[in-house]
Amino acid sequence: GVPAGFVRPVAATGSFTDYLRKLVLKQNKTVYYYTGQPKPNQQATYAVLDLPVRNNSLLQCADAVMLIRASWLFDQQKYEQIHFIATDGTWLNYRDWCKGVRYVLKGKKLLTVRRSAQSVSPENRANLDRFLQQVFAYCGTASLSKQMKRKIPNSIPEAGDVFLQPGHPGHVMLVVDLAKNAKGETIFILLQGFMPAQDIHLVKSVQTHYPQPWQRFSGGSFQTPEWNFPAGSLYQW
Repeated sequence: GVPAGFVRPVAATGSFTDYLRKLVLKQNKTVYYYTGQPKPNQQATYAVLDLPVRNNSLLQCADAVMLIRASWLFDQQKYEQIHFIATDGTWLNYRDWCKGVRYVLKGKKLLTVRRSAQSVSPENRANLDRFLQQVFAYCGTASLSKQMKRKIPNSIPEAGDVFLQPGHPGHVMLVVDLAKNAKGETIFILLQGFMPAQDIHLVKSVQTHYPQPWQRFSGGSFQTPEWNFPAGSLYQW
């Protein structure tokens, strides 16, 4: 629920905001690594998304954000918008992948090669998941910062925005829900994946102004349970 005095802004059916609000949570609030082992630090976790991460060592923080974005675009049949920039600057494009294009690492450069003249259907979710394995392998926080737009400092977060510190390692967290009150204050909920690959989860707020997991951003740097973002870390698609 939303804290007293706050309401969620109306979200258009089929919008990214609408999709984020409808993400399903597990009953079990334990975060597990991709190996099946429970994460030692469970203190940051508020709830766990019902998305499979088991046996996928590649699904880390930026990958969690790209998976959710790609899944929404897939649900909306916006296949041509499912593309991500790799660390070396190469665009990985789902439509091209379905037409037989593959990405092969040669040294530090990705080569785009046509491996097959046969096309596969972009409407098959298994194809999207296979494509995303290449995205997870070759994209990360550094490349995500080139694809997304940095917001003006001290902007108000909106649903779908991310707090992003590019680097090796960097970190990224997604604004997954949002509410506002009559005074114009905005509060929100964040989710994250992390290293090693683990269940994607909603995080608790380190602030105590509002019931968990709601939090506020008042500009400048931003503290979360497992990462402190410097000023200027808010990005939008």
